[in-house]
Amino acid sequence: MSWQAVARKEFRDAIRSRWLHGSTLFFALFIGGAAALFFGVLIGPGNRQVSSLFGFFANLGVFSFSFPGLLALVLGFIALSTSYGSITGERETGSIKLLLSLPNSRLDAIIGKFLGRSAVVVAALLVGFLVTFVVLIATGTRLELGSFVPQVALTALLGMAFVSIGLGISALAGSNREATLATMGLYLVFAVLWGSVSEGVPKLSNYAAEQVGAGGVSELTRVKIGVFLKYLNPLKAYETLAAQLYYGAAQARLVSATFREQNALGPVLQESVPLYFSGWFLFGILLAWIVVPVVVGYWAFDRDDL
Repeated sequence: MSWQAVARKEFRDAIRSRWLHGSTLFFALFIGGAAALFFGVLIGPGNRQVSSLFGFFANLGVFSFSFPGLLALVLGFIALSTSYGSITGERETGSIKLLLSLPNSRLDAIIGKFLGRSAVVVAALLVGFLVTFVVLIATGTRLELGSFVPQVALTALLGMAFVSIGLGISALAGSNREATLATMGLYLVFAVLWGSVSEGVPKLSNYAAEQVGAGGVSELTRVKIGVFLKYLNPLKAYETLAAQLYYGAAQARLVSATFREQNALGPVLQESVPLYFSGWFLFGILLAWIVVPVVVGYWAFDRDDL
């Protein structure tokens, strides 16, 4: 037995527990239903194009909303729910010892669980997008496949990132209760608190610089630091990459920015997009959220006394 066998077991367990069926139905109704409502009811035949929904961003300066952002929030919650008990659940029932008594290393267990649970999330997500594709064809919507297909791939990567985060939490936690509380807290940070922290850090840095007589930090630098910190959030990185598929690199950085960020960054982005705001850098952040939690989880699991 190896990581492939562990992955197959995780996927079969999801089928037996009907988790795969439930999440598949949810994504079909959520993504496909939104497309049916948007393109079948709200938008006239002459204006139906994929970007009207999957590239939808409404920015009021202080408050912004986007369909990719909403999809990311929902997907993050479901992916975390899929993986946060993957280690702690088996540890509490004692089945983890049976798993490791077979010819499996702890690395096999971590990799297999990550791939198996990622397959559950991605499979459900792909069925949801397949239903959406059928709706798009049925409603005569202009497909824009050059943007829509990469967005499907990006969404799958985001799902894998949150599976990885949940698995890392499960490997670090001492019990299912600890894993549940840590998952809920971290999701709250990603979904609600991250923006406040990213705006507060530059202000704190400016205050500290003023106190030591360094003259403070310029407005543009403070905005750059704050936006950079926002992009470290996988939800924000995904949302911005999705926007870039429909609006281009420079405009995508501003579609959900505050008026202050738009005024400061607009002239800079018109010249060129800095490397630390580039699409490849944001893509690297998304990949890091897939790799790093798994590595940290394995490090903790490998040293845990079962």
